[in-house]
Amino acid sequence: MTITDTLEGTTVLDAVDAARETLRANGLRGESERRVPQESIDLLERAGVYRISTPREYGGLELPLTDQVKVLSAVARGDLSTAWVSSLHSVGTYFVAHYPDEAQREVFTTPDVRVASIFSPGGRLTPVDGGYLLSGRWPFNTGCRSASWDTLAAVLDDGSDGPPTMLLALLPMTELTIEDDWDPSGLAGTGSNAVTADAVFIPSYRVLPLMEALGGLNLSETTKHSPLYRAAFFPFVLVNSMGAPVGAAEGALDAFLDRLPGRKITYTSWVQAEAPMTHIDVSDAASTTKAAALLRDDLAERVMSAAIDGRDLDVSARAAVRGEASQVVKLCRQAVRTLFDISSASAIQRTVDIQRIHRDLDALSLHGALALKTNFEVHGRVLTGQEPATPFL
Repeated sequence: MTITDTLEGTTVLDAVDAARETLRANGLRGESERRVPQESIDLLERAGVYRISTPREYGGLELPLTDQVKVLSAVARGDLSTAWVSSLHSVGTYFVAHYPDEAQREVFTTPDVRVASIFSPGGRLTPVDGGYLLSGRWPFNTGCRSASWDTLAAVLDDGSDGPPTMLLALLPMTELTIEDDWDPSGLAGTGSNAVTADAVFIPSYRVLPLMEALGGLNLSETTKHSPLYRAAFFPFVLVNSMGAPVGAAEGALDAFLDRLPGRKITYTSWVQAEAPMTHIDVSDAASTTKAAALLRDDLAERVMSAAIDGRDLDVSARAAVRGEASQVVKLCRQAVRTLFDISSASAIQRTVDIQRIHRDLDALSLHGALALKTNFEVHGRVLTGQEPATPFL
């Protein structure tokens, strides 16, 4: 085991595994409350999950990406919404580690700090003395209900001509208004509400140039030599996101097998656990999930190895990450759908875990950063000698 010990003397992964049944039991409650239940947050904080991207300088674990994805899969095996929020919080703290040290000292007053983040520019930053005024609205702000800080993309409004300059503003959640607008059919437990800002002052040291960060900019003297924070920015985000779908598929297999003993196949005399078609589909789902996990691990190893060696990922490698990340999601959806299709009509009840996993994973596959056809197109363009036609690589 390479995953760093927590303060309680066990590994993060072991602590998450021990919390799995509680996370699973809280899944229905999270869907009803449209946010991750506080009990689940407290369990994951004690396990060290919110420290996985926090710099060691501030008491964090600074886990390599290869370990982060396994921790996040373990969370998702209990509940996908909880894992997706955990993933976004780890991405948020990873972002903060690229800001100037003055900003980091404000944020990392505790290594368990939770940061939300949005890449899509939903507002404008107007220059003023000492910084900027931020105004705008950002929907789908996953984890805003459990975060203390937020990083929000915005366009620089300085009156200049030319292409827009995108900046990533860092501010406390207390300076934002959270709208009560989150009521989706999937991933309801993520609390991905919209947030708004009205002329909030952002000091200049709490602004990061987004496009330059995608290219490797790190404004911190504390973290810029660490392999984790040298990892390619957008590939890190995508690969970190792979923990959640893989764990969800593993959780779907758990949920199916838990319900299997004694179940009959309606309008027959067959016992489902003895039926050949059950054996075929369960094997298919299990091996498809394993294939997704292996691809997840390979992606994490490639991104992390380049960071350790100090190598930049070229356009071809970055495009491959986008395409293969979506392939992980596609495989996981396929595995979950296979199991859901043989779960019988009783599985549509909201109290049955596999239907929620099915809906949540379908919702996750629609996320802009994971959209299958979009990411396959980016990868395919580069494979066929075309320009990727996007800076998000």
